[in-house]
Amino acid sequence: MVLAVVSNDDADAVQTALVSDGFRVTRINTSGGFRRRGNVTLLVGVADREVDAAISHVRENVAERAAGDSSNVPGSAMLVVLPVAKFARV
Repeated sequence: MVLAVVSNDDADAVQTALVSDGFRVTRINTSGGFRRRGNVTLLVGVADREVDAAISHVRENVAERAAGDSSNVPGSAMLVVLPVAKFARV
């Protein structure tokens, strides 16, 4: 399971890239951080062999921003890869 926390500004592009490559994505609108900026948490269920591809899609679709930009920190996303013992689609 890949959890990707991205800026609202980047969420559509990241989600579109993942879905276009066949990943199933659950999107949760969230907020947090020092300035309580809006962001999106994407939950992506992936097989071990797909983790790198999912991370690449996030990296490629997170925009770099100038340091003073009010959106988010430059080119930021937070990724967490969690091992999943069992997964079932019902």
